[in-house]
Amino acid sequence: MRKAFAMFVMLLLIPGCGQESLNKQHELYLSNKGWEIKELLEVDTYQLEIPDEMLSNFEASGITFLGQYIGVEVTEYFYKLKEKEVEGKPLEVILFEVDGDIIGGYGILPNWEPGTFNLDDKERLRKEQKIKK
Repeated sequence: MRKAFAMFVMLLLIPGCGQESLNKQHELYLSNKGWEIKELLEVDTYQLEIPDEMLSNFEASGITFLGQYIGVEVTEYFYKLKEKEVEGKPLEVILFEVDGDIIGGYGILPNWEPGTFNLDDKERLRKEQKIKK
C-alpha cells in the first residue's frame, strides 16, 4: 500500500517538474505594453531562420526586429494572454530572447489578416474592434 501511495504522489509531482514559471521580466515587458499574461504555453530554443517572404510579412505588420537576428540562437516564449479577441478566444503572444535579454515579440490574432500584430498596437486593435475592451 505504501509503495502504491508513493508512486501516486510521484505521478502527481512529475508533470509540474518541467513547467517554467512566469518570467517576471516578461510580465513587466508585456504589462508596459498593456498586455497581461494568463499562462506560459511553450518554450523553445533554436537558430532563427525566416524565409524572406515571411520576414516581409512580419515587417509589414510592424514587427521589424526579427531580421537582425537571422542565424542567431533565440529562445521563444509562447504565452496565452488574458485579453481576448472579439469571438472570446484568448490572444497569444511570442516573446524572443537572446542571451537572456528580450529582443522583441509579437501577438497572434488568428481570425485577422495578417494574423500577427505589433505588441504596441493594443489601442488600434481595440478601435478596429479586433479585440475585446
